Amino acid sequence: MTPLRPAPPGGVMQTSPPTRVINRLLDHWLGPVVDWLVGAIVAGLVAMVFSGVLARYVFNYSLAWSDELAGLLFVWLTLLGSVAALRRRTHMTMGFFPRCFSPPGQRRVGLYVMGSILFFLVFMVGEGITLTQATLGDKSAVLRLPVGLTYLSLPVAGTLMLLYALRQTWTLWRSGGGWTASAETEEED
Repeated sequence: MTPLRPAPPGGVMQTSPPTRVINRLLDHWLGPVVDWLVGAIVAGLVAMVFSGVLARYVFNYSLAWSDELAGLLFVWLTLLGSVAALRRRTHMTMGFFPRCFSPPGQRRVGLYVMGSILFFLVFMVGEGITLTQATLGDKSAVLRLPVGLTYLSLPVAGTLMLLYALRQTWTLWRSGGGWTASAETEEED
């Protein structure tokens, strides 16, 4: 196995074959699947909310199932959208803070931030599994779907975010220094 070195200035970091496989899996397979799911959920929500409003205000008939299903899909949309944001490093950040430090200090701040994210995600997955198991037997009021489907979004999205956060942490760990809070190279002050 070739030794891993930080990227030269303006260069690309060398990666080992297992790292390339993981990157390909995360970026070329899993990432697009999540993106398509998010897009499909948005399209489904738009259609459901439109049909619910149309039914209620034009036909004077309420579609109770559309509200319940929209709530379920909105939870999944929020968490899968978080996966997509973490993958792209476009989540909300305080980008000015790391710039107050030298490159080694930025790296330490980045490792602290990523460690905090990993800690939260491990907790989220664990509690999500507990909540899912506790509510799988309960049924929703209208559609009679297991309530656990809503809570299932926590361990699923948490595990996906863990994969991306672990990769980001590993990349930061191997780097020589410098870290920005987001993928943006030019942040506005």
